Parts: sequence; C-alpha cells; structure tokens
Amino acid sequence: MSKEIYSQIFKQIKSSNNILLATHENPDGDALASMCAMYEFLHSLNKDVFLFCHDKPERSFDFLPHIEHVQRQSSNIHFDNLDLIIIVDCASLRRTKIEEKLLNLDCPIINIDHHASNNNFGNLNLVDGKTVATTQIIYELFKSQQIEINKNMANCIMTGIFTDSGNFAYTATNSSTFDIASEMLIKGASMRDIINNTSKNKNLPSLKIWGLALSRLQHNKAYDIAYTVLSKADLEEYGVDKEDLEGLSNFLNNLKDAKIVMVLHELDDGRVKGSFRTTRDNVNVSKLAQVLGGGGHIKAAGFEVEGSLEKINGSWQVV
Repeated sequence: MSKEIYSQIFKQIKSSNNILLATHENPDGDALASMCAMYEFLHSLNKDVFLFCHDKPERSFDFLPHIEHVQRQSSNIHFDNLDLIIIVDCASLRRTKIEEKLLNLDCPIINIDHHASNNNFGNLNLVDGKTVATTQIIYELFKSQQIEINKNMANCIMTGIFTDSGNFAYTATNSSTFDIASEMLIKGASMRDIINNTSKNKNLPSLKIWGLALSRLQHNKAYDIAYTVLSKADLEEYGVDKEDLEGLSNFLNNLKDAKIVMVLHELDDGRVKGSFRTTRDNVNVSKLAQVLGGGGHIKAAGFEVEGSLEKINGSWQVV
C-alpha cells in the first residue's frame, strides 16, 4: 500500500470536524470493530462523529467500546453539516442503505475496506482485497502515522481480525496477521472476552435450531453444493432470531464432501439471506454471490433476494 494514501487520509481527517462514520447493513464483527476503532481515534482528536449502521448490531458485540453510539436512523444525521464521510468494511455505497443521500453531498468520502469486490467509490480509497480484515488495514493506517494504539483500539482490531479470519483459519491469514494479533495482546486486547462473546456464546435454543439445519442438509451433486434452509416459522418455533444463526455457515464449512456450502434463511422483511462458504483453493464464492446481487470474499460471501422459502416436490426453493 502506498504511504501517500495514508498521509492523504490523515490530512483529510485533520481538516474535518463533522464526520459520518458508517458501514454496511447486517454488520459483522469486522464492520463494527472497524467503526469503533476509528471512533476511538477520531474522538481523541475532538471530532464530532456520528456512527451509522442500517441494522442493529448483534448483542454479542455489546462488549466493543463505543458500540452504544451506533445509530440506525438516517433522519438523525445532519447531512448538511458533514464535512467528511468515512465508510469502513463496505464494498459499495449501496450496502450502507443511504447511498443516494451520500452521493448528493458535496463531501469527500474515505473508503477503507478489504473486500476484493470493492468498486473504489471513495475520493480516497484505502482498499486491500488480500488483507484478512478491515481492522488490519486500520491498524496499518494508525501505524503509518505513529498513532499510539490503546486498549480500546487493540480490542477492536483483534475482534475484527479474529472474526473475519474464521478464528485464524481462512487462507488470507498470514504471518502479518499473527504479528498484529500478538501486538494487540501486548497492547491490552482481551482474547478471552473476544472469544467468549463471539464464539462461545450459544444458548440451548440456538444449538437446537442448528440441529434442525443439520438435519436438513442436502448435497446437490450437479453443482457440488451442500445446502440447508431455515424458514421464518422455524426461527419463531425455536424462539430464536437471525443472530442465533451466526457461525452456522462457518461450522458447515468443515464439511469436506462439497465444494461449497450454502445456508438460506428467511428474514423478517420478505427477503431470503444466503451465505456461501468454501475451503477449496479453486473456488471463488464472491463471484457467485455477485451474480445474485451480493458480494463478499473469495472464501466467504453472501447475498439477499426478495422472496420466501417453500418446499416444492421435495426440494426447497426461493419463490
């Protein structure tokens, strides 16, 4: 990454006072941790910062510093007062759900992301599709300007790396990832808190619905895809929500008998969410997700489509 882009970003930040910090809908650990790490830094500069995400963060990330400041109502944003927009962990402005409002502003956009599918929508683009997490890019950004990383930043950076690397299992994980993780522990990151909140956080109803998903697991031999489905009625019957499904796709990715695993589940608003995972070196699920209007990473991607799940002639279909 060119050192010039780091300097340009910090120059833009220092000259700005009212900053919107946003990420994608249905935020994951890396998205939320990236926002919180940047908020910690911007707050230390006495900037007025508004955190926005279209969807409510999952309860499992309540331990992140400043997560309580995340707002979901764009009507609360004073767009006319903004002089800088920072979008983190988001491959396109469309996924912020406030794209039109942002594009109508005469306001610079800084784009910080690690999705290979990122379309470089910013005026300044700090994008590296080979990096395991956006928080790792933010770490490099801080280090480039000798920013002291405190305990709050360390917890955020470690959370993003841990969750988006599949617990250090994905192929994008390399020696630099472990070097940064080690440094974050020295800086005060609590691995125990991160693991307990993001991995060891399942209750009995959530494990039961996982059992239902496993019982429905099928293998489409023609496409070599193993898939399972969960309807809105299933979630209601078991007393769970979409948050309880977090980690299911990654767990199914342990399956060695298929090139791709896919989990489909109904959302509350008449849409179906799909999650793809693969461990195969010659498979790029991001391209498959893009065909369906989504995106993501080479080994982990997702999409959402209008419709519902129905079982027709013994097979589940999105109708």
